Amino acid sequence: MKAPLIFRANQPMSTTAIEDSELIRSPMPSVFAAMTTSSLIDEWGAGPSRFQAKPGGRFFLWDGEMEGMIVEISPPDRLVFTLRESDWDASWRDSLVLFSLAQEHRGTRLSLKHSGFSDRRVMDRHRDGWGEYYIGPLKAYCEEHFRM
Repeated sequence: MKAPLIFRANQPMSTTAIEDSELIRSPMPSVFAAMTTSSLIDEWGAGPSRFQAKPGGRFFLWDGEMEGMIVEISPPDRLVFTLRESDWDASWRDSLVLFSLAQEHRGTRLSLKHSGFSDRRVMDRHRDGWGEYYIGPLKAYCEEHFRM
C-alpha cells in the first residue's frame, strides 16, 4: 500500500543520492521488525522513537531529531519513508528513504537509497550518519539478538 508523497513546495530536488548495502547476519523478518517497532528501535539506539508502521503513518527517531511519514511498507522486504531533520529550514523538501531487504545465505542484505537532499552538505552529513547512527547500531543489535 502506498500513501501520497509529502514534500515541501518550491525547492529543487537533488539528483544525487546515498546508496549503501550491508549484510546483517539475522533473519529478514527480525531485521524488518527492528526497523519498524518502536520498542526495538529504542533498544538499538534510535530512541526515544515512535513508529506507526502503516502507509501515511508518522514516525520520529532520536526524540524528534528525525521525523517523517511512511510512504510504503511491505513486510519484510520494503520500507519507504520521507525524512527530515528538526533543524532543517522549513522551505526545504523532505528527503526520501528507501530500504529494501533480501534474504541471503548468511543473513539479510539491507540496501539503502536516500535522495532528495537540499544541498551537498546535507547529503554528505547523512552519508556518514547512516552507517554510524542507524545501520551500524541496527546491525549490532540484530546480530546479537537475532543471530542466524
